[in-house]
Amino acid sequence: MNNILIIIGGILSKHFLERLCFEKNLEYFFTIVCKDEKDIKFDIKNNEYLEFHNFDSTSVARLQILMKKPYRQAFIYLDDEFETQKTYEALRSLDAKLEINIMDFWGLNINDELCDLIDARTTLSHRFLSFLPNIALTAQYIGLGAGEVMEVKIPIGSIFAYRHISSIHQKRWRIVLIYRNSKINFARPSFVLQPNDSILLVGDPVVLRSVFHNIKASSGQFPVPFGNNIFTLIDMKNMSEKVQNTLIETGLALIQKTNAKKFFITIINPKLNKNYEKLKKLADQGENVFFDFFNTNFKNLKSFLENDDIGLFLTDMKSFEREKKQLFELKIPILKIGKTDFKDLKESVILSDDEGELENQANVIVDLSKQLQFGVTLYHYNPNSKNTADMQEYFESLSKLYDKNIQIIDKNDHNPLLNLHYREDLLQFLSFKEELLGGIFSRSLSANLNRHYHKMKKNYQLFIPMS
Repeated sequence: MNNILIIIGGILSKHFLERLCFEKNLEYFFTIVCKDEKDIKFDIKNNEYLEFHNFDSTSVARLQILMKKPYRQAFIYLDDEFETQKTYEALRSLDAKLEINIMDFWGLNINDELCDLIDARTTLSHRFLSFLPNIALTAQYIGLGAGEVMEVKIPIGSIFAYRHISSIHQKRWRIVLIYRNSKINFARPSFVLQPNDSILLVGDPVVLRSVFHNIKASSGQFPVPFGNNIFTLIDMKNMSEKVQNTLIETGLALIQKTNAKKFFITIINPKLNKNYEKLKKLADQGENVFFDFFNTNFKNLKSFLENDDIGLFLTDMKSFEREKKQLFELKIPILKIGKTDFKDLKESVILSDDEGELENQANVIVDLSKQLQFGVTLYHYNPNSKNTADMQEYFESLSKLYDKNIQIIDKNDHNPLLNLHYREDLLQFLSFKEELLGGIFSRSLSANLNRHYHKMKKNYQLFIPMS
């Protein structure tokens, strides 16, 4: 059944017919019906795949002659509402199972599972609207056409600017292509996004709409793009009351000072103490506090975080060391609390001898530090005296982007850990790589500063996931 019936009339349908005739390898035979022969002003009648008829398409008797052929589909593209309605009714009376497609300029009321109405007004408005700034461009004619394919331009000041693709948490969506200077670049983990790049996204339409707003948002959005909310798991049996209180107060402080939307607290092994009463009061005030009387450890950690869009996980040093592998698999930032209160912190630092790591962490550290109003210092341990001009230029651009002064200390003869390990008022940022999962013996022999994070355990430490 390789026959398709097309009923046209008017200038717009003429353009449709022209486009059809220029398509190749259609492998169908088309029967074209138009009331006025002058609607076809170009020479296509010699095409062996096209058959033309001139008559009023509202005539059931005339259509009945054509309907002796078995048609796969019928298309109605007329510029008159009455003729469109009557033509549809004539076709349906002749074939109850024919698939009919109608170009609808008027908002026709046709309730028919085998009839698709193409809303011309919505299509044209959507296309015209797409020329406005800050409007998401979604693919309309491929896939489901529900917005699962989207193109977004990265503006200056976006939290996605100057980010490695590997540092962007992509759950239920993916960056697949980057358009830069009229060239196509395939997404690679090491690719750094820049302002004015256009990126092609695929994924859940609902998620993509959220991603679009995050890309267009200015700096100061952390914990986005990892998630919108903060979570902590409090074990009242194995954590001291001081640790429990510090986790609670840190989460509440971050909710007030950052872009995080909600603070989720799950309590396992609950028991009566001052913190229990404090948590009950928070629950009464509308905070997301959940007392779990069934789980007794971190075994079901992933299930605690499901459907809550968590972008930051709070924990203590003992739990971090014990559950490090599980936390690594979450692929979200992990904030390990320190000895002092969160309100006593003064400075954000990165200690690294790897320029790639510094670049991956810098966007997050500067964004969060600006929200917390912390000073920012980057300690670059450079024992081999490598050329760091590119790195310094990169951080200068970040400094301008966030309007935040960044102090860079480039050391080639002195390990910064020797001066900093005694302090307790720092927020240290680290790359959370698989190599951190090793034991104490293996890391003690390593020259990688990241692996010596335990020497700064008195401080708050934010472990940023990296591929």
